Amino acid sequence: MKPLHVLHVIGGGDTGGAMSHLLPLLTALGRSGCDVHLLCLGEGGLADAARRRGLPVTALPMKGARDPRVLRPLRRVLAAGPGIVLPNGDAGGGAAAALAPARWDVVHTHGMRANLPVRLLAPSLRPRPCLFATVHSDLGLDYESAGLARAFQSIDRATARAADRIICVSRSLRELLESRGYPAEKLMTIHSGLESAAGGADSQPAATQTERHPTVGTVARLVAVKDIDLLLEVAGRLRRTHPESEVVIVGDGPERGRLEALAADMGLSPAVRFTGRMDDVGPVWAELDVYMATSVFEGGVSMSVLDAMANGLPVVTTAAGGVAEVVVDGETGFVVTRKQERGALALALAERAGSLLDDPELRTRMGAAGARRVREHFTIEQTAVQTLRAYERCLAAQRMFE
Repeated sequence: MKPLHVLHVIGGGDTGGAMSHLLPLLTALGRSGCDVHLLCLGEGGLADAARRRGLPVTALPMKGARDPRVLRPLRRVLAAGPGIVLPNGDAGGGAAAALAPARWDVVHTHGMRANLPVRLLAPSLRPRPCLFATVHSDLGLDYESAGLARAFQSIDRATARAADRIICVSRSLRELLESRGYPAEKLMTIHSGLESAAGGADSQPAATQTERHPTVGTVARLVAVKDIDLLLEVAGRLRRTHPESEVVIVGDGPERGRLEALAADMGLSPAVRFTGRMDDVGPVWAELDVYMATSVFEGGVSMSVLDAMANGLPVVTTAAGGVAEVVVDGETGFVVTRKQERGALALALAERAGSLLDDPELRTRMGAAGARRVREHFTIEQTAVQTLRAYERCLAAQRMFE
């Protein structure tokens, strides 16, 4: 059976959840026998990270999300198939296009920056590939300007019918899109998966076995939707009941300066540590007793939450979108509804974190259950298998009408 030729298209500047989902997925699809290529609309951290993995990458010049100059080279890559992606990563033409051995079976977009130009060009492609899109987040929360967010939502919804299938990385995100008028028959859920979920059934962070301060932590991009302000409120409440407790915040972003100043104003500087961005967060898990997520909304299942669970940490989280589909309340951690007054929410989170800090046996039991849940339900291999099946079903349906 010939391999499927699959082109994934994404904006080159993506370095958050989309990148942590996509690159492991491409690697896993490649192991499954797919001929996968990555097309980045612009150079950036994602293209560089893909090259370090040895993935075939082409980067097209694109300045801003609405740069029309990308359409011509993009159409050349889409029309010519795998043969146009040259070894040096440039998008060739002419002879390269003429020698293309195959067409793209599937073109799979990620994010608004890729969705729009590909959907505009797809109707002119002959033969037409199956067109997929993955939605990683709520577009309404991706932009600081509410007007810009509404405009991009309208454009994305209006062009959604050009896609054959739209993959949502959580059930809650699928329900949100359906409520906003996206075509329900095109929506499907495939959860993100963790690339490395090798912890054993008794997996637990090494730090629980050493004498040190009880520590709660999070790994997140420091943006408004992560609501790190709430985590600081929780830290303040924890200090009253657990004076030796510390909070570690791993990540960077536009909110960092304001959050550091807020922590100082709250008198929390001795107890709260901002580490900045860390490419390898492995050592962090050994420092923590409890992982906490305080997001307003998570489009997906949160790769950081999965990673924490795989490393044997119990998770205390707000019921924010996809995270509540991963953390089982009372079994792998605690899930707290945001539908309450903010002070009550901070208190509830602090009380649950405190109960775990007070009970090493409970931490160990919940941590082991979380690691087991990730291994059984949220690995990148499972994500790749489900994605490949979706491709095959789409292609089979397409062949019926050819």
